[in-house]
Amino acid sequence: MWFQNFWAVFAAMSFTKTVVEAINDRLRNDFFYIYKNAAVETRDFQQKPVTENEVSFYLYTGENPKEYSVIGQDNLDQFWNTTNQIVLLIHGWTNSRQSDWMEDLKNAFLVRDKDSFVIMVDWQEPANQLYYVSSINTYDVSKIITKLLVNLYRNYQVDRERFLLVGHSLGGQICGFVGKLFKKETSETLPRLIALDPAGPLFSTRPEDKRLNKNDARVVEVIHTDGGTFGFRNSCGTIDFFANGGSSQPGCKKIDLADLAGSLSEPVTCDHRRAWAYFIEAVLNPSDLVAQKCDTWAKFKLNSCSEETVPLGDLTTTLQGNFFLQTNKERPYAKKVSGGFSLSRLLL
Repeated sequence: MWFQNFWAVFAAMSFTKTVVEAINDRLRNDFFYIYKNAAVETRDFQQKPVTENEVSFYLYTGENPKEYSVIGQDNLDQFWNTTNQIVLLIHGWTNSRQSDWMEDLKNAFLVRDKDSFVIMVDWQEPANQLYYVSSINTYDVSKIITKLLVNLYRNYQVDRERFLLVGHSLGGQICGFVGKLFKKETSETLPRLIALDPAGPLFSTRPEDKRLNKNDARVVEVIHTDGGTFGFRNSCGTIDFFANGGSSQPGCKKIDLADLAGSLSEPVTCDHRRAWAYFIEAVLNPSDLVAQKCDTWAKFKLNSCSEETVPLGDLTTTLQGNFFLQTNKERPYAKKVSGGFSLSRLLL
């Protein structure tokens, strides 16, 4: 009798798991279909241009990391001839500067280098449109950001080497457009862009000059976590990091059958959001999340790779190619090193 009961329970558990996975996959597929195909021909859609008053710049410094000052084209004196790094953080679709990850990443950069200037770029209104509209808006937003950088470069004697752009999703694509526009305006190349799971829908079929690509800066770092769904699937930088293969992240499937309404958003966007979660940990703990150069994820799992490695937190690397890494399913994401421990346990 106990044997029969055991198999009945086991079968029920297996069925529940199968149902959960089926629901999750269907939700992801259906949501992605809407997200990706909202406009069949985006070029036929006429959208009013984004204006400068729809893009705001919030400056934070190590001296007062909790308070910001709003800056614009005419109040940039504090940047005059600065040798400090200027980090611009750019959010994606439906986000704003008030998104928790923006605050966390700003704090991480200021912990790492208290002398940095960290600028949150807020394009909330243009980002909170239907996806295909927001994707069109990225180019206008990029022009406004580029205008600020060119102003600093030409009129405030800021060396272009001081600039670092970091963007998530549509913000990652904006980084690429800024790189192109800055080069067009100044004939100079930005030193480094970091794209956190740059948006894939409506960009994946574009030619390189119409999306993020390896020529947008001397170093274009890309972290892939949701490739083929919300993120860009293929290599598009000078160095591409594929976390857990680049498309599906451990710990992200969390459908609660007893609370479907309350648990739908987590699995739909979890993989996509892991890009900034990993990067925040990497900024705080530069040596923890180590990636290995490899041809494919399959070879990485078979330990059949190059011996070349680089930490995700190395913001000076000039290595090129595809690099793979594995993470834990929850914080700290860095895998323990044999015989030691991850510093991220202390800092996150």
